[in-house]
Amino acid sequence: MEERQILEAIRNRQSARSFSSGRVADGAVRRILDAARHAPSGANRQPWHMVVVKDARVKRDIRELCEEAERHHHECVAGDIRAWYAAHGISAEKPFLEQAPVLIATFVDPQAPYAIPSIWIAITHMLLQAAEEGLYSLPYTPSGARLAPLLGVPAPYRITAVLPIGEADAPVRQPRRPLSAIASLNRFGTPFPEG
Repeated sequence: MEERQILEAIRNRQSARSFSSGRVADGAVRRILDAARHAPSGANRQPWHMVVVKDARVKRDIRELCEEAERHHHECVAGDIRAWYAAHGISAEKPFLEQAPVLIATFVDPQAPYAIPSIWIAITHMLLQAAEEGLYSLPYTPSGARLAPLLGVPAPYRITAVLPIGEADAPVRQPRRPLSAIASLNRFGTPFPEG
């Protein structure tokens, strides 16, 4: 029974880039952070630190830094990624960083063993707990935005992602590839049966 509940939460989770102004309860934020706290990590180092941001002025500063970095990123992007951005309306503008009632800025100590896989497991735990809370998020990866100084985060921590948390205005379900396209049985290229 538990496995099915987890799989249902995974299937129901959606990213959102537009949020309503509804309040997010402190208890929900606490449970989202607790989900990260229980994530496995390389050598159990737990190399992460999360900064919860509710202050409107700080969110505005985060947005400005991120949009500045995104403008540079978008100038350098070409080919398929540029086309995908255009098709999905992705631009350097990030209004969701101010719209969402809560931002969780995730930082990692890159010197820890298996730091990057570890922080992404913790982020996934938070995304799933947000879905369990009836909230939406987006694993937004700022393209080189220097958020650590703004938020007083010391070296060696580095920003990994910013998770806007809130109620979504209109989440859009993205298509998923079939199981047979992403998994093989015994040898690459032998599709795993759909069942």
